[in-house]
Amino acid sequence: MSGWNRPSRPRLGRNSNSQPERTSTVRLGRVQPQAPGHRTIFCNDREANLPVRFPGNSISTTKYNFFTFLPKGLFEQFRRVANLYFLTISILSTTPISPVHPVTNVVPLSLVLFVSLVKEAFEDWKRFQNDMTINNNLVDVLQDQKWESIPWKKLQVGDIVRIKKNGFFPADLLFLASTNPDGVCYIETANLDGETNLKIRKALEKTWDYLTPEKASEFKGEVQCEQPNNSLYTFTGNLIIDKQTLPLTPNEIMLRGCSLRNTEYMVGAVIFTGHETKVMMNAMNVPSKRSTLERKLDKLILALFATLFMMCLIGAISSGVFINHKYYYLGLRGKKNEDSAYSSFDPDNRFLVIILTMFTLITLYSTIIPISLYVSIEMIKFIQSTQYINNDLRMYHVESNTPALARTSNLNEELGQVEYIFSDKTGTLTRNLMEFFKCSIGGEVYGTGITEIERGVAQRNGIKLDEGYKSANTAHEKGFNFDDAKLMRGAWRNEPNPDLCKVDFVSC
Repeated sequence: MSGWNRPSRPRLGRNSNSQPERTSTVRLGRVQPQAPGHRTIFCNDREANLPVRFPGNSISTTKYNFFTFLPKGLFEQFRRVANLYFLTISILSTTPISPVHPVTNVVPLSLVLFVSLVKEAFEDWKRFQNDMTINNNLVDVLQDQKWESIPWKKLQVGDIVRIKKNGFFPADLLFLASTNPDGVCYIETANLDGETNLKIRKALEKTWDYLTPEKASEFKGEVQCEQPNNSLYTFTGNLIIDKQTLPLTPNEIMLRGCSLRNTEYMVGAVIFTGHETKVMMNAMNVPSKRSTLERKLDKLILALFATLFMMCLIGAISSGVFINHKYYYLGLRGKKNEDSAYSSFDPDNRFLVIILTMFTLITLYSTIIPISLYVSIEMIKFIQSTQYINNDLRMYHVESNTPALARTSNLNEELGQVEYIFSDKTGTLTRNLMEFFKCSIGGEVYGTGITEIERGVAQRNGIKLDEGYKSANTAHEKGFNFDDAKLMRGAWRNEPNPDLCKVDFVSC
């Protein structure tokens, strides 16, 4: 028997008087509409889930696609005041009143846009490659009473999967069974909430036996649960199995992004896939952010433009006041009635002269705002992210072999600008790695060296600290960096308060 097929496909019927439904479920041989806040999933039966058209398990975190890259990319570029300014200048340079050739302004602007779009395309391509790596990870899925490895992106709602030790959950799963006694397994949710402490999950006792592929192929449960939402800590639903209705809680749900720990393997049923998983629904489409530097540049460019405008206004008014036919070098003699741009600079129509001269001077003096500024900034940011941040060994995590990864270079200058951190979890700051460094017994401080807090305060205040004596004979262990000759190697017996020291050691 296949793990995906029913013995026979149910007939689908529809009431001709009813309105068409967007989603429906198959039950008792007919199509039934799904309630607005309700979802029905048939486990281990792909065919029964087909009418509902659940989304696939493929994800995408890219900003653009083939069709939206050019319009969306250009929109992002022209959000910058400078690019909008140079676009206006380029348009003015194509008119007869322009004293310069259009190439002078069009080519630099095109180069700026080209460099920026290439950088955006490269960064989005890296995001696409990362998505493909995740989507093509392999997971064991029940097929024909055996486990077959398929890519994550091919998972469907209702599939029965097996997750091995240290593996990540490819979708939101209903926990069915594990190799640990009493249907218990341990998971790590660091990718969701930053907590590295292992959490215990326990399956319903009714499903403990569905551990082997032979037994799992017999599982024909029906899950009735809430619609996908972004709440990581809530879940409501029921599991209908063998005509029994069992309530489901968050304790039986394994969320995508979590990993299995201290358990050989577990078996689960897929209930939410792809962008309907809770972790992906929390990854909202954040609008494009603009750095502090870009906002400051916009203000500076506006100030420069105000200066340029005043210069051009003074020049245009002066031109309207002093223009005259007697100035032969202006080339106005004999051109009054000709179809030429010069005929517009008629001394008899001084207001028109002021307006046209204004635009001419703006085009002529446009270089007061350097167009090369943004090209330089884009290249600097790109080199910072690819050559410095990604290769910085001080941001390399040795234990997990994870280097720093700059997914976008637009906000490089925002790094290191944090002054205050509000946190309700000590693990956020300490990585849950506590080091026994110093202690106080009976008012007496023991332990050599300087703590990180003392070192940070001294560095901020410009105070140079003496690191002091460091014992070369002490073999430090992970989590234990304590060393003090007054206590170590039995020396505590000679202290004024040996009884307190003994009590403190016992309590530790």
